[in-house]
Amino acid sequence: MQDLRGLSRGALAEMRTLLLELRPAALVETRLEDLLRQLGEAANGRSGIPVTVKVEGQAELPRDVQIAFYRITQEALNNVVKHARARQATVHLHYQRREPAQTGLRVILTVRDDGRGFDPAQIPPNHLGLGIMQERARSIGAMMTIESQPGRGTQLTVRWEQAEPEEEK
Repeated sequence: MQDLRGLSRGALAEMRTLLLELRPAALVETRLEDLLRQLGEAANGRSGIPVTVKVEGQAELPRDVQIAFYRITQEALNNVVKHARARQATVHLHYQRREPAQTGLRVILTVRDDGRGFDPAQIPPNHLGLGIMQERARSIGAMMTIESQPGRGTQLTVRWEQAEPEEEK
């Protein structure tokens, strides 16, 4: 019964994700935290891999930044499902106000799994998924790093900083 309940929740999350894709404005009208939780539930429903989504802090992001974080997480979780053979995964979104003036914003997104890992030096430069995530990060002025070792899982981290609060989003 519990497996059936999990499959139902995953299917519902997958359907919500598909509906968002049909209405792109919803990607910026919905809080990023909710979007990431939905992606986690959908990945869990497809694969059975438990995905924990943890959010610290809160802030409103520029549209392009929110969409980039969503798409990067989406691709990272697809990689976990397709390649990692993980037992679990974690998505951590951390909003920080920067010292001393507390006017700047730093957002750190981490997607981590305990899967089989890989040697990042062995990934061909034309690897589509990782290349697209890197492009998305660069397009918003963020830095993306990947830490992985065979047998030790993978951690993808995206760091974005906003120097001044934006007047319009």
